[in-house]
Amino acid sequence: MLVYFLVILITYLTALMIKFKNLTKKWTFLDIFILLILIIFSGIRFNVGTDYEIYYFIYNNIVSSNFSLDDYNATTQEFGYYVLSWITKRISDSPYGIFWASAFLTYIPIYVRIKKDSKDFAFSILLFFLLGLYTGPFNTIRQWIAIAINFYSLQYINTDKKKFLLFNIIGSLFHSTCIIAMIIQLIAKKVKPTFTMLIGILIFGIVFVMLFGRMSFLFEILSNINPRYTVYFEPQPGGTGSILLFVLRVIIVLYLLFFTKYNEYQYEKTLLMISLFFMMLGFYNVFVQRMEAYFGIVLVLLLPNILCRMKSIERWMYKYYFTIVFLVVFIFSLIFYANLIPYKTYIM
Repeated sequence: MLVYFLVILITYLTALMIKFKNLTKKWTFLDIFILLILIIFSGIRFNVGTDYEIYYFIYNNIVSSNFSLDDYNATTQEFGYYVLSWITKRISDSPYGIFWASAFLTYIPIYVRIKKDSKDFAFSILLFFLLGLYTGPFNTIRQWIAIAINFYSLQYINTDKKKFLLFNIIGSLFHSTCIIAMIIQLIAKKVKPTFTMLIGILIFGIVFVMLFGRMSFLFEILSNINPRYTVYFEPQPGGTGSILLFVLRVIIVLYLLFFTKYNEYQYEKTLLMISLFFMMLGFYNVFVQRMEAYFGIVLVLLLPNILCRMKSIERWMYKYYFTIVFLVVFIFSLIFYANLIPYKTYIM
């Protein structure tokens, strides 16, 4: 477990250097250094993460260096991820190449967006780890590539709809859920974050969870698109951890509603509320809960940007409280969630 905190410490201290040297609007070797740490630590891991073995097997036993639609169909994965695997095979003989390529496509878009839009760069980088945004891709590789691309695309939702749509189409080539997230994000532009909306989402979530297992027509539609996605409709509850994370998210949403101005970051607060709905679906099926990351990821920018408007003493107080809470959550996630420890590499 200590190796995770060593990575966090080195990365956070480097981010502080960038912040205090006023380099947040410039790209320097310090940014490259952080990205190298993120990519290397992910790329050299061995059998860390729940889906590692299946991705390793498919990459080394089904995908070849010759482009083949038969290989693509045999992977039962999205076309973009197959192309990424094929290109990686052409470039490298390493049996672990796909994990390097996936890390590259995941962490760079997220980092670039944080670098551009965070008003407290170092705190955003710290939250990037403590919110599980760094270790999340260790488990759901394809979906996190899509989440990263979607997160990057959100900067264009108001200014350049074509870029927003294009990036999400690309993201959907790695995981189909990206299109669903994009549609919801577009609809969310017309919704205002209010206490009434929060209550409505909670009620709707409860009703939906109760009816979720009875929606047989969704089974049929999904099985026609891709039989693998029927797993999203089987009862596989997330457990106590999912409930505690949901309660924490509700508390954060309430904090934002009561202690920020109504017209501040309305869209981000709306997305955060939407994330609650998918967290509730996780009470029935933990795989559906993964959808919340498309919306909950905004916390990595939202909290730092809101706190930076506070007076110094108040800002540091809240930063301290949030850091402690998320640190506890992160530690528990390492211990109990998704085969993250012990951390092993294939080079030692």
